[in-house]
Amino acid sequence: MKKTILIMGSSGGLGQAMTQYFSERDFNLALHYNQNQTKGEFKNTKKYQADITQESEVKLLIEKVIADFGQVHAVINNAGISKSEITWKTEAENWNNTLAVNLSGPFFVAKYVLPHMRQNNFGRLIFISSIVAQTGFVGTSAYAASKSGLLGLTKSIAKEVANKNITVNAIAPGYFNAGMINDVSEDLQENLKQQIPTGKLGSPNEIAALIEHLISDNASYITGQTLSINGGLSMQ
Repeated sequence: MKKTILIMGSSGGLGQAMTQYFSERDFNLALHYNQNQTKGEFKNTKKYQADITQESEVKLLIEKVIADFGQVHAVINNAGISKSEITWKTEAENWNNTLAVNLSGPFFVAKYVLPHMRQNNFGRLIFISSIVAQTGFVGTSAYAASKSGLLGLTKSIAKEVANKNITVNAIAPGYFNAGMINDVSEDLQENLKQQIPTGKLGSPNEIAALIEHLISDNASYITGQTLSINGGLSMQ
């Protein structure tokens, strides 16, 4: 049976890359976006708008995807924002909004998709965290805190649903040539490359290929893990 993947935050740089990758393989895709739709037309896909900080909208989103595709086999929680501010200059609104999008949103998605996965005795839940959650980075207190929260969420949910053939894992990417790296100056990007043992930014397809394995039937024994993919920049 063709599996259905729900990609949260499909319109960002990494989301677009994952959409392209999985559309070229044998999957149905439910593509979530909030303000900007995912660019391009892909086979076996449908697009859904929702503000993931609003629990009611997430609930409706999950219901629509299930109604359209019959079953959600995997969810990639990729939606996220970053507002770079030194801790003592961080506005409460920016702190709250970052945690709402990066942590509460993925929690709401899990809350409403897991009963469906439990009923079907199968599911793959993946949270996209960040190397920043493991190492920290100047000016990213809110972002690092939200992405760190996903790691604890991953471990707890994994233990709750392991008996239902549902795996829950987090991926902690380093620096890739897509997405938020475009907000970083070229000079800083070059500095980052010099710190990465492989000497380069990663390709989003490497993240997608890792996810493809995690959602396969061959990865049923991998759960509750944080998988780092960062060119050797951090060994956690």
